[in-house]
Amino acid sequence: MPTHSGAPSSTGNEYRDEEDDGIDAFCATSIHASLSKLLHSEKFSGMTIRCGGREFKAHRAIVCTQSSFFDRALSSNFKEAASRVVELPDDDPDVLERFLEFMYKGTYSDNVNHTWGKPSIVAMMSPEEVQENLNDTPGVPEDFLAGDERPSTPCPGPLNSNQVGSTGADSDENDLDYKPPSSTSTRSNSNSEPEEEYNEYYGDSTSNSEQEPEHSPEKPSFGTMSVMKLSELVALDKEEAMQRLVKIRNDMALPLRLYIMADKYDVPALRLLARDRFYRAVELEWEHAESFPDIVDELYLGTPQTDTAMREIVCRIVGSRILNDRVREKMRPIMEKHGGFAVGVMEYAIHSGRIR
Repeated sequence: MPTHSGAPSSTGNEYRDEEDDGIDAFCATSIHASLSKLLHSEKFSGMTIRCGGREFKAHRAIVCTQSSFFDRALSSNFKEAASRVVELPDDDPDVLERFLEFMYKGTYSDNVNHTWGKPSIVAMMSPEEVQENLNDTPGVPEDFLAGDERPSTPCPGPLNSNQVGSTGADSDENDLDYKPPSSTSTRSNSNSEPEEEYNEYYGDSTSNSEQEPEHSPEKPSFGTMSVMKLSELVALDKEEAMQRLVKIRNDMALPLRLYIMADKYDVPALRLLARDRFYRAVELEWEHAESFPDIVDELYLGTPQTDTAMREIVCRIVGSRILNDRVREKMRPIMEKHGGFAVGVMEYAIHSGRIR
């Protein structure tokens, strides 16, 4: 009798193994590949969304099954149910276009993250997994959110002088205590970083080789830059390397606006994907981006006070560098405008031991 090494299944089978998961991933990819052909197509469309002078033909079976807002609008006694037309006059049509793209493709394009023609990992999660990850603030220790006096594990701090992009003089005395999170950590850890998307397509997850993928004519580009090998990036001058990285992740606004739209129209999976992309972009770019205070302003104006996950991201990142004069000068106006942000920054700085 054959034996199985897989874990008990949540889908009705007694056991599952890696082969089963691979089949599920293949099926999910195939489904999204089929749905993506219907994006912007009037064929089989059963609804129209009007926004910013543009019309988007969409499919009720795709949109309404992922968004309770559209489900209610087109399944109730509202006029939209009869006309099959939904008016969204207050939204940005460019953001809405990416919003709909996610519903059909399981990802969205941003000239930063190459999708390799595949849905994101988030799109293949169960609703329970999505919600569990939404409850876990990336980069913020669980005991900090619980209000304990001191963290039980080291909090991620600012870049130290040995890391790419550090200026040395701007680093505070706690920089030397910083240790980057382990690459083997999982999303379930309270202080974990979001998983990079599409890792398997870079060939770095299961292969015995630790080499970066070779350049090839088919290698995609991120925005206007071709993909660089890590060894090439490290070889650059620190400031130049940081500038190259900033050009790669040059858009904090799009994932923030998509997050706000996904929250407004109740699409949890897109909320998670946008939040993780926002976190990665902000963590890399915030000190070099003059627009970062405006991003924080937009975040606090566009999210409710109860949305601690997104707000804690910026509080934690700024709090880790608040002893730096340049950072305080840059962030002072927005801290004066949003008292909750100022309190969050100072609480994190005190909690992490940067202010005693």
